[in-house]
Amino acid sequence: MKVILTKDVENLGSLGDTIEVKPGYGRNYLIPQGVALLAKGKASKEVRHRLQYLEKLREGKIALALEQADKLKALKLEVIRKAGPSGRLFGSVTNRDLNLLLKENDFEFNRRSIQLNSPIRDIGTHEFNVRIHSEVSVTLQVQVSADTEDNSAEQAAESPATDQNVEATPLENDKTETTQNNEQD
Repeated sequence: MKVILTKDVENLGSLGDTIEVKPGYGRNYLIPQGVALLAKGKASKEVRHRLQYLEKLREGKIALALEQADKLKALKLEVIRKAGPSGRLFGSVTNRDLNLLLKENDFEFNRRSIQLNSPIRDIGTHEFNVRIHSEVSVTLQVQVSADTEDNSAEQAAESPATDQNVEATPLENDKTETTQNNEQD
């Protein structure tokens, strides 16, 4: 079954592409969801007209994606994580972490559009790709640094606490009085 995509579909095609799909997938999912139109039939004139409209729409989306790519290239990303003395991270930096970092900088992406070969487990500068559009992707760098607050936390734990005198709460005093009353009965 030949259909024309009206939206970008991951792993299938982008807006305006004419593709061949299995009849059930096209009939039961793509067409009812408004993601695709039939490429044949009575409405072929409408489809041709719609294709011109979709092509203009596609060009507009690509232009917006290119603008967003330029803004992303200017962005400096840094992640601070706890690490061992050899520079190995406790845990890792994944595409979810990078997605949260991009959200903090006002860039909204699907988690799957961030392509990372493997989770980052070492300190240093690492590259990853962001697929903004099916035809536009950007290679970005993230600087992974070690957390320097570990030493201050250890020093705070070693210093003696000043308020070690803890008084019993009124609730505990009430419990002791009721137990004493019960023993007298």
